[in-house]
Amino acid sequence: MTDASENTFLGVLLGMAIGDALGAPLIGLGGEEIARRYGSVTSYLPLTDPESGETHRGEFTDESEIALCLVESMTANGGRIDPETAGMRMVHLAAGASRHWLQPATAIALDRAGETLEFTLPLSDDRQPATGDVATRGVPVGLMHAVGRFDPARLHADALLAAQLTDGSPAAAEAVAGVAYLTRLAATGVPPRDWAQDTAGFLGSGALAGSLERLDGMLDGVPVSEIVTAFGDGILAEAVIPTAIAATARGERFEDGVFAAVKMGGATDTRGALAGSLAGAIGGAAGIPQGLIDGLEGRIYVALAAPWFYKAARQRAGQLIDMRPVHGVRPHMPPRQ
Repeated sequence: MTDASENTFLGVLLGMAIGDALGAPLIGLGGEEIARRYGSVTSYLPLTDPESGETHRGEFTDESEIALCLVESMTANGGRIDPETAGMRMVHLAAGASRHWLQPATAIALDRAGETLEFTLPLSDDRQPATGDVATRGVPVGLMHAVGRFDPARLHADALLAAQLTDGSPAAAEAVAGVAYLTRLAATGVPPRDWAQDTAGFLGSGALAGSLERLDGMLDGVPVSEIVTAFGDGILAEAVIPTAIAATARGERFEDGVFAAVKMGGATDTRGALAGSLAGAIGGAAGIPQGLIDGLEGRIYVALAAPWFYKAARQRAGQLIDMRPVHGVRPHMPPRQ
């Protein structure tokens, strides 16, 4: 394993947003319907805003927007998630045009946070399965842990906090931790063939670990279409994460994995975001076709955020020292003898 580079950070964040934007217009359509309507999806399709009626291309949804809220928070706080800064940004999203993308439970939790200014939910005994949109928060968490010495306990703690911004269930924390570890593997050079088995081993037990162990036995030789049939195309993390891995592992280029992920149908934005982040980790930003970058709305913001996020990761890992005074003007020092 090697530390992730700045190029890798940019590739992951751009890839996440690109896959999300490619899949957004296809949400809820089955794979056969996508093939019938569009054939091969190789570019951004028009997306109509349900409120304004305006049509755009290349816009990403809540998966990437919430992940970028975490990027902002960690960048401003030395690589650590600050619930207040991340929570307020997410509340702002829930109050604006992005609300229609949010899962109902997420929107309700953010409305409550806006009223109470309490931005984390306690860990509960809720046994409801996690959804892939919450799991995607693991992408920036995993990047933060792709630099420096790896501390599994810190990753689990960061993943739990990222989940608790709207979801206190153990399954949500497990899903965020799984995507975080998966992102770390991809960003530090671990081959795609090992992702499912290694992540299942890291999680140890639980529904997601079981799904990944099952996927590991299918990656050699089983067609992707059969993997989709086995796991389904729904919104649950146990389905979205394995199918995103399968799409990425079979692709030789960035676009191979991402196009295959959105072509599967169902939760196309979430699977596209995960596959894009993993494919972007493999080749970095340099491996992403320029046309997909040029057509992405919000590309300038992502391109500006990535270097600062990388710097925050290096600072947290102790690889950079911020020499700026933090307590006002530097005091007068006596002359050196």
